[in-house]
This record gives sequence, structure tokens and C-alpha cells, in this order.
Amino acid sequence: MKSETVARSRRLPVRKNTVLYESNSGRGAVCNPEAVFRGLVTSSDYKHLTHIWVLDDESLDDPIVREFKTAKNVRFVRYKSLAYYRALGTSQYLFNNSTFPPEFAKRPEQTYVNTWHGTPLKKMGYDVVDGGPDTRNIIRNFLAADYILSPNEFTTTKMLREAYRLDGIFRGKIAEVGYPRVDAQFVGDLGRTRVLGQLREQGVHISEDAKIALFAPTWKGASFYDPLDEMEGISRFVDELQAQLGSGWRVLLKLHQRVVEQAVDYPDIKDRLVPNHIPANVALSVADALITDYSSIFYDYQALDRPICFYIPDFETYSEYRGVYQDPKTWPGPIVSTPKAAADAITADTSEQSVKRRSDARGTYNEHDDGRATQRVIDIVFKGNTVPYKIISDFSTDKTSIVLYPGGLLPNGITTSVINLLNSLDYDKFDVSLAYAHGNKPRVIDFLARIDSRIRLLPRIGRFYTGKTPVEQVMGTEFAWGPEARSSRARKDFRDEWRRCFGDAEFDHVVDFSGYGPLWAGIFSAAPSGHKSIWQHNDLVSEVSKEIEGSTPHSRRLNQVFDLYNDFDSVVAVSPTLRDINATGLQHFAPRTHFTFARNIIDGERVLERARPSFESLQEQQQFEAGTDLGVAVRSLIRSSSPETVAHAVEHEALVAQYAPPTKGKTFLTIGRMSPEKNQARMINAFAQIHRESPDSRLIIVGDGPLETSLKTLVSSLGLADSVVFTGQIPNPFPLYAAADCFVLSSDYEGQPMVILESLVVGVPIVSTRFASITDALSSKEGLIVDRDTDALAHGMKAVLTDDVPQASFDWRAYNQAAINEFRLAIGAR
Repeated sequence: MKSETVARSRRLPVRKNTVLYESNSGRGAVCNPEAVFRGLVTSSDYKHLTHIWVLDDESLDDPIVREFKTAKNVRFVRYKSLAYYRALGTSQYLFNNSTFPPEFAKRPEQTYVNTWHGTPLKKMGYDVVDGGPDTRNIIRNFLAADYILSPNEFTTTKMLREAYRLDGIFRGKIAEVGYPRVDAQFVGDLGRTRVLGQLREQGVHISEDAKIALFAPTWKGASFYDPLDEMEGISRFVDELQAQLGSGWRVLLKLHQRVVEQAVDYPDIKDRLVPNHIPANVALSVADALITDYSSIFYDYQALDRPICFYIPDFETYSEYRGVYQDPKTWPGPIVSTPKAAADAITADTSEQSVKRRSDARGTYNEHDDGRATQRVIDIVFKGNTVPYKIISDFSTDKTSIVLYPGGLLPNGITTSVINLLNSLDYDKFDVSLAYAHGNKPRVIDFLARIDSRIRLLPRIGRFYTGKTPVEQVMGTEFAWGPEARSSRARKDFRDEWRRCFGDAEFDHVVDFSGYGPLWAGIFSAAPSGHKSIWQHNDLVSEVSKEIEGSTPHSRRLNQVFDLYNDFDSVVAVSPTLRDINATGLQHFAPRTHFTFARNIIDGERVLERARPSFESLQEQQQFEAGTDLGVAVRSLIRSSSPETVAHAVEHEALVAQYAPPTKGKTFLTIGRMSPEKNQARMINAFAQIHRESPDSRLIIVGDGPLETSLKTLVSSLGLADSVVFTGQIPNPFPLYAAADCFVLSSDYEGQPMVILESLVVGVPIVSTRFASITDALSSKEGLIVDRDTDALAHGMKAVLTDDVPQASFDWRAYNQAAINEFRLAIGAR
């Protein structure tokens, strides 16, 4: 089985002098890895090496397989076969021009060279709008690499250090020595004859005296994982270009590896399609002119100083959704939008301006394109000779680096508090990476949209392969160590998974902000460096024994987490009292000195903005408040307010109209998961007493959870169905804060409830039960705190009827400053 093979490959010895090559997920033996392979296999100095090529099913019939069929030191494996995973886990040297799959975790004894595949024209990585999640396997591979090849300073700086944000955490080296694949372009007349013969053997029709115009478009689409199918337009363009150029030229087509599969439905282009297994730079060597769109292939080709033109009729559309780095005015050739214009450009490209643009471009991007890049790479990787070359190894910055796991991103207080924290950090001082489980669920997308764009996203993909049986993997959320979470095998598995996710990256601070999941706690406990912290958002002694419908859902997982506490430097509760409670109950898992606290951050501006529309004038506010229905209220604003103000007003009024329309009585509000520790049943019973005294009163319950059905049954049994409103989950409950006369919390235990902080910001009166940590969130001057029984809670809620609940102004900015300082101290930051 794959899981067992992947796990076993990490336990087998690394085979010295074995080199594995992979290009474009096995789509041919091409690009930089192919150039390095040929440089090694033809050198007498490296006869001792064994070479393993990775090819997919379609490429296993490529000519290179026949070429080396009898070579004892060259073999081929099928992409993602069991033999592939064994080779990937045991080869000493690894070369890839793209990415190894999610199962890959580089071992310390291996040397990984990521050659990449081009100088970027289109924006890459985090420079793409919302492009962070698409970096998931790329950044993972980069962080694992010992060397990343770069063709020029622009690629080093703009793509690797900035677009993929390697500065601050990368521990490998960037070898800025040129691309080995470009060496194939410098072939001379004999080489040209050989390449033309190779193309003809593969069914490409080229007459003896025809010039070659190579059309090489890139893939298009918002995501590399889902490219557009534009083959119909490509086929039509090639035919029209050929007609314009006439018989003196032959138009050939070289497709991007990502879209070459789409060509099978267009047999009419077969005799002009350069086969996938023939490296693009080999085709470039015989091309008399290049036509491309946004492909970085032109950077390689311009080293030959031959005509280039850019066929981009969709530039405005493309640049809007993807973006490009260089101004088109600086590109080394004219920009055209029709086949005729393309033909004219490549046949008359002798203007002084065109020549100068190509010359300037070569000076910027082709400094190392001299036909000897392959030997430089071999010299660096296999001989360790780095001194003569431009090797960049220092990626340190003056910022403090943090990697943080935010939890499962459920709609709860943990998610709200981590968003507030992330948006409160000083990004001039902190370099923040976010590790999370990759996914396209709405809650994940919403979370990513709400956090600071300067955060480096490190989405976790793939699975944790330990070689255990599938049953164990499923039952244990991929693994289940129980009391053996700190065993030698568990520690090795955690270290392997850290390396699989983060390569050799190092961070100053490693923060498990969730504190509920053994998987992430185990991974973060294995971080090779940095101050490690794990959060506690609740009374975990009570949580571990909490029963829901006869089971204790947190018991197994939390006990696994507790067993890892000693591997963390700080165990951080969200309030001082909670720290004391957890330290007393869990001190046998870690020294008491490890336990500390950092209160939650509150986004006061967002709370107020969403709770009440923000008006530009007192007249607008009066018009809005005087509206008798949603339509009247909104119409009074449209003429003079911003679209954002109108949108907030619509949202506010819609929620209030649905759940809290005007009433003569008082409106009580509670927000929280319907779970035993929240004890909403106590609140409903207390409200029943209020309702008897004030029949127009109303209770709004926001949230969902395992006790929802039983709570609704209780409401019906008490005859309160018309006075108790269950809203379910609401993305923006803040208008209900503003519409309420009192916020009520009836919990038996809590951490530091975000709902209390939000109520304080809005200014709604608060009545809460006296759970242990309540005074860390609410003082007796800011609200009414009562005993944890139904009568006491009812008495407190009755104080609302007479406006006798104490209130005090809440300076949330000062509070946040103190909380940020607590966070810095808790994680050990200076």
C-alpha cells in the first residue's frame, strides 16, 4: 500500500550516489533536470552515479527510455508508483523543475535541488491576488530545498525572496548561476541539423529550406491547478499565422506542459506540434523567430538575439486577474493582437528600437546564459565548489518570525480571537506565517479574507503517513498515540511531519493557538528551533470530562495534547484565573512555571462598524433611525452615503427586522455553542420567570450545537416558543448586540469569552453567571455577576427590567495594548 511504502521509504537507508530526476510531474525528461542528467551521464567523473528518471504513463514510451535501455546506471520509474515513492525517499540527490507531491518529506541525508522553470513574467506566489493557497505545494518544496537555481538577479529577488517570501525563514541556498536547460540553445550548425532530424523523426513536418516560427503560449487561468482550455483558439491562430507567413516559413507549436493533454482533441496540429518529450530549449535552438504570449520562455530565447513578438489580444483582461511584473513597453519585441501583425513583426524585426530592447533585456536577464550553466550546477552540488559562484545563503531579516496554527477555523471564539490577534500585530517587527489545513470551505475562505495580507500562508496538504493501518489512521485522526505521544517513534513521526510541512524552515516562535488537536500539537512540539507555545482557551480540566449525550468527546484528544505539554516552552491560558485553574489541574504534565496567560484581543472598530451603521452626518443617522421599514431606511441613505455605509445599513436592518423587531418588552441576547458548559437550559428557565413578569420580553439565542434539539424542546415545554428566537449561526451577529437590552451568559465555565468583550465594546448591559474566570473579562462595575443557579440568574435578568445593571465605559484600545504585551511575553518575544 502507498501509505506503508511512503513510511517505509523514510526508514530505509538513503542510497548514496543515487540521483532522482523529475520534471513537470513526470511529463517528460525535459527542462533543467534533463540538462543536468545529460551533463552527469556523459562525464567520466560521475560514472559511479545511478540515475533514476520519473515519467508518467504517457512518457514511459519517450525516446529517452529507448536511448538508455541498455545503460546499467539509468532506470525509469512511473510517477506515483510504489517504486517512485521508494526512490523518492531513498535517493541521495533529488532534482525537480517544479514540485514533488504532498507525500514528499526530504530527509536530512538527502540533497534537494529545485531547478524551477523560468524567469517570471506573470505574477507569482503571494503577489497574485488571493494567491496564497495556490502556493501550498510550491512554498513547501522551496522550504525543503538545499539549493534553488535562479537564472538572474530579478528571479532571485522578485520571485523567490519576495513573491514566495523566502526571506526570514529559508535555510537553503539560492544558486544564481543560470539555467542548465538554456545550454541546449547553443548548438551550432551541426546541432541544428541534428535537432531538425529529431523533430522530423517525431512526425513534425519541416521542409529543408523553411525558416521556423515557434509559437509557445503559456497556460492561462486563475489557478495552475485548473488551466483554461484554449486549444481551439491556439489551433486557429497557428493556421492563420502560417497562411500569413507563406511557404518560406513553417509554424511549429510548443505547448506548456500543463496543457499539452488538451491537444489530443486537435489531430490537425499533430504535424506541427513539438512533442512533449523534446525540451523546449531544444526547439528554441532551431527557431528563427518566437511568438509567445505570457510565457517566460522568451527570457531563454532572447539569449540568441533573434526576433520575438508577443501575441496578447487579451492583455487587459489577463493583467487584471493575474498581473505581470514588467511593463510591456520594455518587452524585447512588439506586441500584436492578430496573426497578420505577428507575421509582419517577425519578418521585419530589424528596427533599431527592437534591437536595443533585446540588448537591454539580455543584459538584465541573460547574464549567465553562456552555455556552461550545467557544469556550474554540477560543480556546486556534486563537488561543493561554491566560492567562484553567486550563492546566496543569508535570508535573515530584522523581524521576529512566528509560525502560528489558528485551529479548525470553526465559527467560534477561538477563530474570532486569532483573527483579532493577527490583525493587531506589528508587521514591521513580526514576520508571521500561518499554518492551517488547506481547503475551500466557506469558513476557510472567509477567514483568509479577514486576515492581514502580509501573512505568509503555509497551507498543509497531504496526509501524515506513519505506516500504520488505515483503521488506525481513521480512528486516530491520522494517528493516535494516547499515552505514548512522547515515545521515540511518535517523536520521529512528528519530526518527519514537521519536515514534510515546513522543510528546513526555522522560526523564532512556534504557536499552536488552538490547543485542542493532537495532530498539530504533535507537529509543533517537534519544531527544531524556536520558543514553542500552546494555547488554552478554556478550563481544560473540565473540558476533558465534559459529557455530551453520554460520551466525553474531548477526553481522548485532550489527553494526547496534555501529554505533549512538556515539549512546549509555554502553556498559555487566555486569562490569569484560567492559567491558575489549568496549572493546578494539569501540573503533572508540565512544570508549573510553563503556565502563563495572554488575554484575547478585541477588534473594537469592526464590532462597532458592524453593530451600528457608520453615518457621515447626524442628519443621515436621524433619517435612518426614523425609518419605519427596511426600504424607507435604506432609501433615506442612498443619495448621500457611501456604498459601504448602505451595505452595513441593509445588513443591520435585515437582521433586526428578522430577529429583533420593535417590542414593548426587553430583549435578552446570548451567543454561543449549544453545549453543556454553556448551560443555556439554565438561561431559558430563568427567562421563563422573567416572561411571567414581563410577557413582552424576548430571548434571542444565536448559535448551534449538539444540544440544540433538547433546548428547543425545553422552550416548547415552557410555552415560550413565541418569545424565544433561535437564529442558528450568523456570520455577523453584531446588529443584534445593538438591538438588545441585555447580553446574558449562563455558563458553568469559560475561558475568556469573546462575547463579553464584544458586549463591552457595543455598550450593551451584561448579566453573567459567576464562573471561575468571569472577573478576568468583566468587573462588578461593568456588569452584573450572579451565582450559577436559575433563581440567581433570573434575579439578575430582572434587574434589566428596572435598568439596574451596572455599566462602565470600556477602553478597548488600552485593553488591546495590554493584551498584545501579554502575547509577546507569553511566546517569549523580546
